[in-house]
Amino acid sequence: MTLGCVWHLRLLLCLHKGGSVKTRTIAAFGIALGVLLIAAGCIYVGNIHPVASFTATPTTGNTPLTVDFDASASSDADGTIATYAWDFGDGQTASFTIATVAHQFTVQSFSTVFRVVLTVMDALGAEDTAVADITVDP
Repeated sequence: MTLGCVWHLRLLLCLHKGGSVKTRTIAAFGIALGVLLIAAGCIYVGNIHPVASFTATPTTGNTPLTVDFDASASSDADGTIATYAWDFGDGQTASFTIATVAHQFTVQSFSTVFRVVLTVMDALGAEDTAVADITVDP
């Protein structure tokens, strides 16, 4: 039976042997005619999502508080991070192709906790997020 659909498939095969992971990438084009069966190991079809991670220094302080953010620990197992999009929780956002940024937080008359959200996107559009809280005192 011919399914009649045209496909473009990228496979990343990983075989676990002695604790190590071996990968093979196969690019293929064609017409789907049957079923793919994997008896051992594992198979991944498509894009592995990136992993977002960042540090903030300092995480508490008095206004105006300048915080250095470093997302260089973010990773993408099968590619590269294309963008680092920051939401600083104070109405300000920024998007960069580099992993580091500094941001200044200000408050008026009471302590405020700002939730900072980093969203990393890889070259194929997959995303992941990480969060941290910054406390700013008057």
